[in-house]
Order: sequence, then C-alpha cells, then structure tokens
Amino acid sequence: MGRILGTLGSKIPNQQRAIAELNLKLCFPDLSTQELQHLTRRSLEENAKTGLELGAMWRWPVERLVELEDGVEGEDLLQQALASDRGTVLLAPHLGNWEFLNHFLMQRAQLVCLYRPPRIAELDDIILRARGRTGCISAPATRGGVRRVLQALRNGELVLILPDQEPLKANGVHAPFFGIPALTMTLVARILRRTGAQPLFVFAQRQPSGKFRVRFVEAPDGLADSDEVVAAANLNAGVEACVRLCPEQYLWSYKRFKTSPPGVTTPYRVLWSQRKARRLDALRAKNPADSAKE
Repeated sequence: MGRILGTLGSKIPNQQRAIAELNLKLCFPDLSTQELQHLTRRSLEENAKTGLELGAMWRWPVERLVELEDGVEGEDLLQQALASDRGTVLLAPHLGNWEFLNHFLMQRAQLVCLYRPPRIAELDDIILRARGRTGCISAPATRGGVRRVLQALRNGELVLILPDQEPLKANGVHAPFFGIPALTMTLVARILRRTGAQPLFVFAQRQPSGKFRVRFVEAPDGLADSDEVVAAANLNAGVEACVRLCPEQYLWSYKRFKTSPPGVTTPYRVLWSQRKARRLDALRAKNPADSAKE
C-alpha cells in the first residue's frame, strides 16, 4: 500500500512531492533529473509506509512487535554507553520508522523520550497512551520535561531526542545541513555539556521484508562544543551521516529549511511563488480572452 500511495504521490502534483523534490534538489545538487525523480518517488513511498505503520506501532502487542526486529548493527556502541554512569542521549533522525525505536529500546533500558506536543490535545493523549504502553516515558519539550530528562541521565537511563526538528528561533542557531543553512536546536549541546552524557545516533531502517534493522552510529566529536554554532553543525553532520546510509527513508517532505537566516528568502516561498506563477499562466492560456482584457 505504501508503494502504491507513494507512486501516486510522485505522479500527481501535490505539496508533499513539491517539498521533497525541492529538499532533495538542494541537498543533492549533483543528481540528474532522472535520479532526482527516482529518489523523490522512493522517498514518498517510504514516507507512506511509515504513516501506514503507525497503527501497528501504536496498537500491536509488544510480543508481536518483537517479530519485526531484523538484527542490530552497532549494539556494542549502546552497551558501552550504558556502561557509563553518565546516561546516554540517543539522537534519532526522522529516518526509517522512529516509532519502532520505543519498543526496541525499552527491551534494553528505561527510556525517556523528549517530544514536542502537538497542538491538538486529543492527539497528544493518543500519542502518550501509544508510546506509554511499552513503558516509555514521554517528556514534553518544556522546562519540566527537560528537568525530567536531566534526572533520567543522572540515573544512567536512555534519553531519546529527534534532533532534526526545527526549534523555535530562540532555541536554535543556523548551521549547515547538506550545505544548506538550517535552524538547528541547541538543546542537545546544552544537555550534553550539563550532564556529560554519551551521545549516540540511532535509527530503524526498514528492510525489503517489512521488518526493521536497528542501526547505531557513532556520534561525531564536538556535539557539546561551547560554541553553539559549532555544536549545531556537528549535530547536523551526524544526522547527515545517518541519512546517507539510506536517503530514500528520510522524511524529505518536512520543511527542514523553513526558517532561513536573516535577509535570506526561504526556498519554500520561492517554490510557492513559482507554482503560483505556473497556475496563473495555465489559467491565462485556458482563457485568452480574459487575459486580453487585463
């Protein structure tokens, strides 16, 4: 079903396709037109699969989810981090199926997941119940939630953060992501400096069988640098390294470059202007009499 929906989404003009195609064009400028179209379609297919899998991730019994595991790469990195008494910060980009990680990680240690509550309160309740059934503790990205995260790290627990969400302007700095300035959170660096916790990247890569292989990737140096821009650049470099391992499974339809540096027009505004101009041209071609009156 995901392949069918993704294929349809790649052929019918829509916002998700436009954003994904633009992001891929910005981040992989050397791709040919054919390669760009192929990667866009594959991305939309994988994103559709992730959406359709939510029901399973949130409702299936834990025993059934165990059957979806298809090996682990780099688990020694996790065990080394857990052996430390400083806690572990797991950085999970929007890559593969990040919801699967809650179940997987809870089999190994207590997990606290820092998240941004949705605007719809009812949806927040659904998310909290779904994630909480495995024993995972969800901490909102508020002062109280951050305090809960710090306590978890002091207790030597696991903390999961999605590092590629765009933060509020006051909580981020611009740093390169695939060479493009992206507003990047400074919270990770502040937590690491304050606790001395071990950072580690992780994602659940979907396999052709529909199962998931969990991959741990060593974090680059400098995530806790006192220079927030340097720390953010290193954070983005870690996300980029993970994405390059399976670029088709990244959430390219997310507006990662929505907030541009001062004086720079966001690429999405340019995109919408171009789409609007094309629609106007099409209308004028369809109604030449109206265009003549103008």
